[in-house]
Amino acid sequence: MSSRFLTHACTATRRFIKDNPDVVIVESDKGKQTVLLYEKDYDSKMREMLADQHTYEVTAANPTSGYQRMNNNIVSRLRSLSLIVFFVFFKTAYQLKTNAAQCPRIYGLPKVHKQNMPLRPVVSNIGAPTYMLSKYIGKILQASINSSYNIRDSFSFCSFINSVRLPDNYVLVSFDVTSLFTCIPRDLVSRTVIERWQEIRENTDICLDLFLEIVEFCLGCNYFSYKGKYYKQIFGTAMGSPLFPAVADLVMESLLDNVVGKIDCPVPVLKKYVDDLILALPPDKIAEVLNIFNSFDPNIQFTCEMEQDGKIPFLDMTLVRKHDQTIRTEWYCKPMASGRLVDYLSGHPLHLKMNTVTNFIHRVREFTTNAPRETANQIIDETLRINHYPTSLRHRLLSRNTNRTSINTTVNETPTIYKPMLFVNDLTQRLRKSFEAVLPNITLAPRYENTTRRMFNNMKDTVPMEMRNNVIYRIPCHDCDASYVGLTTTLLKQRLSSHRTTMNQLERLRNNGNNDATTEYELERLKEKTALLQHSIEHDHRFDLEKTTILDQHRRQSALPILEVCSIINTPRTVNKRSDIDSLSSMYVGILHTLKNQQSNSRNTTTHQTHE
Repeated sequence: MSSRFLTHACTATRRFIKDNPDVVIVESDKGKQTVLLYEKDYDSKMREMLADQHTYEVTAANPTSGYQRMNNNIVSRLRSLSLIVFFVFFKTAYQLKTNAAQCPRIYGLPKVHKQNMPLRPVVSNIGAPTYMLSKYIGKILQASINSSYNIRDSFSFCSFINSVRLPDNYVLVSFDVTSLFTCIPRDLVSRTVIERWQEIRENTDICLDLFLEIVEFCLGCNYFSYKGKYYKQIFGTAMGSPLFPAVADLVMESLLDNVVGKIDCPVPVLKKYVDDLILALPPDKIAEVLNIFNSFDPNIQFTCEMEQDGKIPFLDMTLVRKHDQTIRTEWYCKPMASGRLVDYLSGHPLHLKMNTVTNFIHRVREFTTNAPRETANQIIDETLRINHYPTSLRHRLLSRNTNRTSINTTVNETPTIYKPMLFVNDLTQRLRKSFEAVLPNITLAPRYENTTRRMFNNMKDTVPMEMRNNVIYRIPCHDCDASYVGLTTTLLKQRLSSHRTTMNQLERLRNNGNNDATTEYELERLKEKTALLQHSIEHDHRFDLEKTTILDQHRRQSALPILEVCSIINTPRTVNKRSDIDSLSSMYVGILHTLKNQQSNSRNTTTHQTHE
């Protein structure tokens, strides 16, 4: 049943996508909803947003190379001062440098809970010139924040709020920052770093002046591409920078410390989750306190939501103020939430579905302290029903006791190491049992490739082939059906430029016409460099660099050698040396040949059906 359902659903979805090329499928900003809209409407919303001259400006050219050079110069200065020899999140300072940076790309997530469904801008910064340096500085800032306002998670907040009794005539209100990320001015960030330097300096040996320079540089490198044009964000920062969550948290901490001292009444409840605040105030003080918050900086403005009938939503709960001024909670789900869990008909293993459902049941029951257990069970049952869980299974799950007890752990206990592995039905379960028997501290975490997200459109600009790095590439021979498979961690255009240089050197030796010992020596040296040159010299052939294709790509460099070996085996008539594939186990060679034959048979069957 599950397999047939998935096959039918995937086939129908792919047919719809093929029949409607003018429609794009994206994920919503909140609620995990799937949004379908016309591509022209998406493009219109993006262009309207980028036309805001207060926030964005068009740049004439791609500034990536300039920012990359500046980033590497800063890292070199830090290394020369012995300030980043080692950091807990980065093994060496070398990791902060980059020689294959890519231009960040922007895309938008529809805000389905707002009128006209505007887009939230997100800039993908992975691979950007300052990505690793921003991450490094962000970790320092985050480690410097020891907040009494921050909420660690929903469970800790639920425990706290259920123990609160408000003073008489106090009510609950929530304050929310309007577009926090795009509204924090950079000069405010600099002032905040200076004000809180005593806490920050405990986590770094970098001096204040240099630290400010790095922060301002990372925030200033706020650029991206859209539809072939390059933009610079001149105010605020879009989501996607690894530095900005820490910066936003730091600024919010400074704001709260500044504001609390100006409020002339006790505030028994003041908690923060990112940019959402929950407070307890007298009704006649709400407007005054809101004005104090909004006076901190003209760019950071708060909206206020007051409780209705003693109730106000916050995080996964509705907070209920009782007549005796105690607070109880109820499970809360935002109106735009999809209600999706791991569907019972999905291809995930049963134990993962059960764990997901058990966690959901625990959350609903834990957060429902203002209603009988039957009310929580009704919410759970309805959610499981729309996710196709059978009635008998739902009843068994609801009858189980999901209360959790803490497990005492010793200091010397060996920590569990999680290793990701692609999920293959039946095989992965067997491997997990084998690992648990031999290596009890290692747990295989299944990774799933065939997810709903694969059906979504990639709304980011396509990176040109020559600007990609960490790739396995193939260069065909111009004079025969052979090809060369190679690996590069730098930009592909740099690797092809290196190939072109050695091939030009070979052409000069050929055109020289001399067969003296010096020429022979130079040819032998070239043959030893790559199998590509060896084939060219031995057969007098030439490789067509203009027809280079990418076979595979991986973000983690350690995975590339294995991918290269697999690509060499799966590519017919390669000129690569036999030693290139000697490191691969014969077991994997057999699997690769089987997959290769299956793909070939599948293509032949498709071709035969097409001709018929």
